[in-house]
Amino acid sequence: MSNLDAPVYFLNPGELIFSKKPVVIRTVLGSCVAVTLYDKVNKFGGMVHFLLPNSSNRGVSTKYGDVAVPTLINKFIQAGSKKQFLEATITGGAFIIFDESEIFFIGDRNIESAQQILRQNEIRVVATNTGGERGRRVLFNTETSKVEVSFLEHMDIDDLYDK
Repeated sequence: MSNLDAPVYFLNPGELIFSKKPVVIRTVLGSCVAVTLYDKVNKFGGMVHFLLPNSSNRGVSTKYGDVAVPTLINKFIQAGSKKQFLEATITGGAFIIFDESEIFFIGDRNIESAQQILRQNEIRVVATNTGGERGRRVLFNTETSKVEVSFLEHMDIDDLYDK
């Protein structure tokens, strides 16, 4: 990943990072989904890492896809982007059982939520790396739009949070 001098930030579940300056955002995903957005004209980007597809009146929090993705889109609009300048990637949504809630196929539902919101906003998805049964480590360079994904051989719930 180029730009070795760029600061590196870890994105915890339920968080969002948007930057007009070059940064590298890293995160670890299980059934969660990360959506990156990149403004190909103005050359800046951001990422959100959400845990569940829908808030369903549980509050306004970026841990829900239906809050997180529109919030990230709005950050770009407020910074002067236009939706037609934006390119998205979707990563994650694995079938990983940390607890019994995974019986409800949260990963698949998270992927569908991200796809639907981006489609409704007419934002082009340029790459996906979703599903399966293994967690992922993601690096996103907001200057170049490059997303690097590697699979994890073993994953523990503690891997999702910066230590």
